[in-house]
Amino acid sequence: MKDIHNHILFGIDDGSDNIDESIHLIKNAINGGYTDLVLTPHYRKFQGYTCDNKTKEEIFNKLKEEVRKQNLNINLYLGNEITIDEDIFYNLEVETVTSLNKSKYLLIELPFHQEFKNLKEYIYDLMAKGYRVIIVHPERYHYYKNLKTYEELINMGVLFQGNFGSLYGKWGSKSKKVLESMLKRHMIHFLGSDIHHASEQTFSKLNSLIPLIEALTMDRKMVRDITDLNIEKVIKNEDIKAYPVLDNDNWLEKIFKNEK
Repeated sequence: MKDIHNHILFGIDDGSDNIDESIHLIKNAINGGYTDLVLTPHYRKFQGYTCDNKTKEEIFNKLKEEVRKQNLNINLYLGNEITIDEDIFYNLEVETVTSLNKSKYLLIELPFHQEFKNLKEYIYDLMAKGYRVIIVHPERYHYYKNLKTYEELINMGVLFQGNFGSLYGKWGSKSKKVLESMLKRHMIHFLGSDIHHASEQTFSKLNSLIPLIEALTMDRKMVRDITDLNIEKVIKNEDIKAYPVLDNDNWLEKIFKNEK
């Protein structure tokens, strides 16, 4: 198992507060069967989470040294969860934000309450610069009320990362239903923990969720891809080919229409 999205790197965002909490989370991940973690602190300008790459790498190296001292058997890599804004190209250029393990893959978060204008144009421009966009937790962007936008983005080459926590209702019934539907239609290319603090149970609940994911996708190989092999390809900067999207039945409209 490998994780592509978490907030284990301490003292940078709303995730781990200190190195002890980071080590606790890493031990939980190991106990949950993880071998590799890509650490992805937020870059959110509007909340003041603007740690630059040099500072991130210094903290990252301190954490890796503590992992080595404690003889913890896990591989750590550095990245960012980047909330998209008009400065993203500048921030990439001046190395305020980083891709995943210095690969071509960018982990991108969208705004939660309103659609980001000109999203497709920004993605085209990122692709023109050689990047591949991974949009995190699409099940949480409730302003998208039909499948068309997601399909169009996948056809452009965008990949989607869902959150394990959505499957046990961490972000509400609506997000749970959307992620289940996306898994059924083979629209999810990674599953991540998005874990922030030691009090969360995502790593310990993982094994109980695997049978549900297999039942939703009806494809055991896909489950291995989205929990392990695709993340390995990101780490190694290898190409990822998305599965064909299965036919839909206006699933988002139905979910939102039936939601009180």
